[in-house]
Amino acid sequence: MKTKVDKIDIMNKLLYDNLEQILKNMNKRIHIKLYALVYDKNEILIEKIRVKKTVPNGEVLACTSQDTLQDLNNVYGELKIDAEHAGNTYEGIKEYVNKIWYKQDHSKDAIISKKVISSSSDIEDGQIASIENSINDNRILYVNQIPFHTKKSDYSIVYIIEMRNIEYETRQIFYAKPEVSFLRMLLDYFFEDFFSCTNSVIKINNDDSITRKYNEDGIQFNRRIIRLFFGKIQNYLQNHTKFDDFNVEFDNELNNEYYVNGFLEKMDYISTLTYENASPFGSILFMNKEVIMQRSIIRFTVKFTKEDRIGLEDAKRIRKLLELTNVDNDLYLIADEKEIYGLGEVNWNMQKGELALRVDFTGLSKYNLVLVQTEAEIVSGGKLFIEDEKKVYRSDLSLVEIQLISVSFKNPRLGEEGYSAEKFMQLLKNMFWENSIEDDQINQKVERLDQIVRKAREQKHGTMVVITDEVTAQQELYQLSKQSTLIEPGIINPEYIKYLTAIDGAIYFDTDGLCHGIGVILDGIAKENIGDASRGARYNSAYRYLHKLKEDGQKKCVIVIISEDGMVNLIPESEHEDMLLALVEEIIDMINEEAPDSNMLKEKEELLLRSKIVDFDWLFNIAEVYYDNDNYERAIDFFEYGIKQAEKSYILPKYLNILGLIHHRRENYHESTRMFKLAVGASDNDQSRDTFMGNVGHSYLLLALQLKSDDEKSINLNKGIEWFSKAIELTKSGSFKPSVRNHNLKGRCYFTLSELEKDTNKKIQLLKNALEDFSQAIIINPKGAIYYWNRYCVYNRLSRKKECIEDLIQAEYLKHDDKYINNLSSQLKENLDLITESIDFYNKLAFQKEGPPQLVKLIDEFQVKSEISKQAEAAAGKAADLDESKK
Repeated sequence: MKTKVDKIDIMNKLLYDNLEQILKNMNKRIHIKLYALVYDKNEILIEKIRVKKTVPNGEVLACTSQDTLQDLNNVYGELKIDAEHAGNTYEGIKEYVNKIWYKQDHSKDAIISKKVISSSSDIEDGQIASIENSINDNRILYVNQIPFHTKKSDYSIVYIIEMRNIEYETRQIFYAKPEVSFLRMLLDYFFEDFFSCTNSVIKINNDDSITRKYNEDGIQFNRRIIRLFFGKIQNYLQNHTKFDDFNVEFDNELNNEYYVNGFLEKMDYISTLTYENASPFGSILFMNKEVIMQRSIIRFTVKFTKEDRIGLEDAKRIRKLLELTNVDNDLYLIADEKEIYGLGEVNWNMQKGELALRVDFTGLSKYNLVLVQTEAEIVSGGKLFIEDEKKVYRSDLSLVEIQLISVSFKNPRLGEEGYSAEKFMQLLKNMFWENSIEDDQINQKVERLDQIVRKAREQKHGTMVVITDEVTAQQELYQLSKQSTLIEPGIINPEYIKYLTAIDGAIYFDTDGLCHGIGVILDGIAKENIGDASRGARYNSAYRYLHKLKEDGQKKCVIVIISEDGMVNLIPESEHEDMLLALVEEIIDMINEEAPDSNMLKEKEELLLRSKIVDFDWLFNIAEVYYDNDNYERAIDFFEYGIKQAEKSYILPKYLNILGLIHHRRENYHESTRMFKLAVGASDNDQSRDTFMGNVGHSYLLLALQLKSDDEKSINLNKGIEWFSKAIELTKSGSFKPSVRNHNLKGRCYFTLSELEKDTNKKIQLLKNALEDFSQAIIINPKGAIYYWNRYCVYNRLSRKKECIEDLIQAEYLKHDDKYINNLSSQLKENLDLITESIDFYNKLAFQKEGPPQLVKLIDEFQVKSEISKQAEAAAGKAADLDESKK
């Protein structure tokens, strides 16, 4: 890559590689891409560079690639951000990303407009809705800058970093409560405090390296930042910070005071202690001491005297007391930043914005920091009371628990990774039923084995579950009979699993879920390249045994290793899962490029689709990106691949909705209605169901317009009305605003039915129904010109000329359209007696702001005609009076 700035490629690569290592140490699923915008000393943008990971030819080791982009709009186009709002300065881009981008794409229903031309009606269609602009479902954008020095000049590099596969809670905190976002603090400190600056700029050394300020690697940096973060939290508790005090400050200033606070060390010490050989589990709730002393908010079960409060440094006593807590029953140790006050529960309805943080201990050297707050829940079941002659409305409060960060063996962790039931079940199918046709019997076996593993995970001392086919189980247990307890093969009650795994050794099952032995000591041959010195004896024993089975006639086996610290590992491990994920992200990046290499893209897609372990959600993500780029054919292909891979797994309703949108845009309305209905059935969120139901109704409307038979048209129009009515009914709960789209399109269904109706009375009733829905649409959105035009069409059929003219004036006033102004002109010419009233109506609208010039011109013309007409009438009146006087 040729660049205008010397060694900028080295700067980009070093920053990318270090940041990627830091983030993947917290969650290996995080994928990053960054854009470097290089400004010269005159603040002129001279370079736009994209930096990302690539997987060349499907190799396991990925490398960093850099591409120069022609225009800033290329950057914004790939990131799907609004170029007009973002601007081209560091301050403007950062302001937009922090305060506008996230809110824009998470607070709106993305409406995709589409006009439908119909010979049978002048009514305009409106929209079909997508649940949200889902490009931001799992990503974060972050902006910062680095001062960069070369021999020739100084530059400012603005980095826009896109992070994908970030969980919802992390994203929400990152933008909505940035003061308590660990990820934002880590990124801020990385840019300000990771690399060493000379005279306030970063320089590339002669060996193409950059000096690190504290000579830290990624792990050490993460550990420093987690200590600083807990120190910051301690300050919030000590200073009686409240939720309302978080003024959405996006930048973290360097503060060494955080580092000397000992909050993290105290929590870490507690997490390392066992009690009667049991790992630590339990919770401490932290609040400011003034809040704790209020009798109303804490209900103490056990309250220590002031002299006997336990300092946080007394880890052994606190570890013992953790056994008394129960987070499910809202029973915690209650503490401020210094000491434990007792054991109690919280009267959450009295929280009133007070800061509450909870540390949940989840095993040896593992704990989570959780933000806890209450939010008013919008429900239809509230009650109105009269108290002291005052009306009081009471409704529910929801307890919102947001995990800020996890700590595992001193290292911060973001999100969930590792074992999952889906991964385990897929591994079993790939291992034992690779070439079998999926049926209920296989699924029952897999589910039974999954239930066994779930119960084995309750074993606090760790264990192993071995699964082989029936023949292998019999052969192996015969050979291992001297180092195991053999039992008659049979089904074991899952509730007894945790007791049967209490002894040393593995529990051995076949693929039918029949247990063949307990306390099985696995053996294997120690070899130079088998095992992992960083793991324990149980893990290495399992690995050696698995390798022995492979050498002994390629016998198939899956082993689940459950460690004392709660960690769960599956072997054999998913082959190159990280590589596959990187490949998915690379495919997504290529699709988003303006001119991707089609042959290379095809090769990478084929490589991905050949894998038997590819996650169906990954395929849906690719399909979604194809949809965002209007490549509906490939989007359908990947949705179908994903649905096949998903088998009977739950598919998110948003993917079913997007597939419906694609079929809708391809005018395949039979298929779009089917997918939208599946989305309705899969969703448990009323607001989403409202959107999906409206999409069903819209597809029925457009299907009706395709058909030639009036009877078939009527059937589908009535189905559309039925689905729009269902959607509208959902909004009556009051938990979200009604959709203007549903009323508008329902009105259109009635209007179209009226054109098919022969009976005059029924036709008039249908028009009145349409009038009601169009009027409701106007109430919801009085600034939508289309809705006044639609209502005008109904008034015109009902010969209500005054209302016709007023709606045309209103529509043209809001937005100029030739058909509005031309129809208005015709109506005024045909109804000269209404000109004065019409002009008065316009003048009331234009009291503060006049309408489009075309409307102003038309009103002026008719006002002149009106004045001439009045003068003519007056002159005629005078002449008549004169003639009368001559008599």
